[in-house]
Amino acid sequence: MRGVFIRKAYVCTMSTCVHLHTPALESGVIFQTRKDYCVALAHMAMAAAESGMQILAYALMSNHFHFILKGSCGQLFFQTFIRRFALYLARHGNPGVLNRLVAEFTPITSREQFRTEVAYVIRNPFVVREDIHPFVNLQTSAFLYFNPLLPYLHSRPVKGMSIRQKQTVTMSKDIGLPDTLMMIDDMPHPASFVNYKLVESMFESARQFAYYVAKNVEAQVEVARRLGEKPVFPDEELLPLCLKLLREAFGTSKYAELTEAQRLSVASRLKYDFNASNKQLARLLRVPLPAVDAMFPLSSQSRQQKRL
Repeated sequence: MRGVFIRKAYVCTMSTCVHLHTPALESGVIFQTRKDYCVALAHMAMAAAESGMQILAYALMSNHFHFILKGSCGQLFFQTFIRRFALYLARHGNPGVLNRLVAEFTPITSREQFRTEVAYVIRNPFVVREDIHPFVNLQTSAFLYFNPLLPYLHSRPVKGMSIRQKQTVTMSKDIGLPDTLMMIDDMPHPASFVNYKLVESMFESARQFAYYVAKNVEAQVEVARRLGEKPVFPDEELLPLCLKLLREAFGTSKYAELTEAQRLSVASRLKYDFNASNKQLARLLRVPLPAVDAMFPLSSQSRQQKRL
């Protein structure tokens, strides 16, 4: 049957999987402290239980959200989560930051799309911050998948906690935490409310999972376009693409054999297909930054305005 994939006794019907994403806020920062992340995880678990949605992957970014969900009540999940979390932020010095946040839903219709969407979600933090590990971080569910140490993390059930302890978890009088929720110290354990096993079943192996997250760069461009976002890649990921384009266009990847004009012609591909910044183009192609700025003046002006 098309759209249904079965492996390791887990079933994923593509017609019920969606990528919930929000546009980046024009101003304001959602997460400012570790406690903000912990409270968000608690509210996510509550929203998933109340809406009947399964969380498969997530990324909690400083100015937007990404969720891979399974079920038919994605809007209810989002509204329930945002309502509670917005109240928490308002009570703790960050009011109104989520007021204009709107959820957008991208249906997932194939196994390949599922893999690339999951990879896109958990890639989000480390492609914009060099201090974040791609597979172990507070912002995403990345550490759950294919992690043999996961069963050894010490956790305790929320079911046996007192009302006061539960209020500390939710930071409110609303203590409707699911009984299945587990805690690691003061943090809700994502493994107790994220269906990471289903995600694992959609990849052939841990190696393939790592490939999609860290290597399959061109597929990430397609996902970004599908979501209406601009892809972001560090130099380390753009360099192999740059060399590939040079070989395809001029039959060589040796910079000494290329003219500045030839390097600039490749710059257009990197700019428009992979959203490379002017500074990245100058570094990767070994072209003076003024020459790149002259070719892409709008990007140069945007960079200068951010300095002001």
